Amino acid sequence: MSENKFTTTMLNGQTQSLIQAVEAQTNHPVTIEFADKKAGYLRHDQAQLVLRDGAVHVKVFDITELNYTVAHELLHFLLVARNVPQVAFNLTTGKQDLDLKLMTVGVELYDSVLHFAVYRDQRNRGLITEEDEELYFKGILATLQPEPADGHNDGWMSFRLLTLFDALIFFAEQQEAILPKLQELYPKTLQAAQKLYELASTKPLVDAHAMRRTVVKLYKAFDQQLERWGLVSMYLTDFVTLTPVLSDRQLRLEVRQLFTIYHSEWTAKLHHRSGYIGRWKNDEQNSFVIPEPQKNAPETFTRLYEMKVADFMERMGLEYLKK
Repeated sequence: MSENKFTTTMLNGQTQSLIQAVEAQTNHPVTIEFADKKAGYLRHDQAQLVLRDGAVHVKVFDITELNYTVAHELLHFLLVARNVPQVAFNLTTGKQDLDLKLMTVGVELYDSVLHFAVYRDQRNRGLITEEDEELYFKGILATLQPEPADGHNDGWMSFRLLTLFDALIFFAEQQEAILPKLQELYPKTLQAAQKLYELASTKPLVDAHAMRRTVVKLYKAFDQQLERWGLVSMYLTDFVTLTPVLSDRQLRLEVRQLFTIYHSEWTAKLHHRSGYIGRWKNDEQNSFVIPEPQKNAPETFTRLYEMKVADFMERMGLEYLKK
C-alpha cells in the first residue's frame, strides 16, 4: 500500500466486499497502491492488476473515482479466474511496435466482451453511479479526437472503433443519451461500432463457448472493418491465441478432425523458431502455437495429426477449457 493519504479504508462497502472475495478465492492478500494523479475522467488504463510476490496487487494510476476503478479491476480478475477463455500472445512479428499494437487491439476487444458481465455486475452492486457515467463519457471526449472534417480515414480509426464499441456496452441501457454527441463527432466510427455491438449482443454470453464464439466473431469483424476503411488488417485471427473450448467427445477425436496446423511467417516466442498455428477448423481462430519441429517435420506432423486431442494437448502443454 502506498504511503500517501489514500488508503483502502476510503473504499466503500461494496468494493471492500470484492477485496474480500478475491482474497478468499485466491488465498492471497489484495494490496492497493494509489497514485496522486486525478484526470477528472474515467478510462480503463487508470489501474492495473497483477499477481506478484504472493499477493494480488492493484496499482491505481488515477484517483478520479476510486471505487469504480478498483472494483472494475477486481471484477475483471474474478471473471477471468472462472471458466472463461483467455487470450495469449505466443507469436512475434519481430517488430516490437507492431507486436504491441496487435496485442493491444486483441486485448481491448477481448476485454470489451468481458465488460458485458463486468459492467452489469458493477451496476448491480451500485458501483456505477450517474457521476461515473458522466466521468466515463468525459473520458471518451477527452482522449478521442473527432473524425477528420474532410472525411478521410486517419490513424485514429481503430482506436475510435475500440472506444465507441466499449462505450455502447457501458451505456447499454442509456445509449440514446450519448448517441447524438457521438454521431456529431464520430459518425463513421459510430456506425461501425454499432455493427460490432449488434454482433456481440445478439446472443447471451452464457458460457465459455459462447464467449469464445463472440470474441472470434469480433476479431473477424474488426479486421473486415479496417479493410473497408482501406486500413491495414490486425491479423487477429492468426496473431491472438484464444483458448479452445472442447467437449468430452471432441477430446476423443484425432487432432486432424478439429484443427489445421499450418506454418506462420511469425516466430514462436518461447522457442525462437518458426511458429505453427493450430487453427480451429470451425472458425479458423488461432487456438494454439507450437514451434517448428527440429527434425523430420513431415513425420512429426503426421504423428501429431493422428493423436487424440486430449493426448496432444497434454503432451504439448496446451491450455483448453471443457464444455
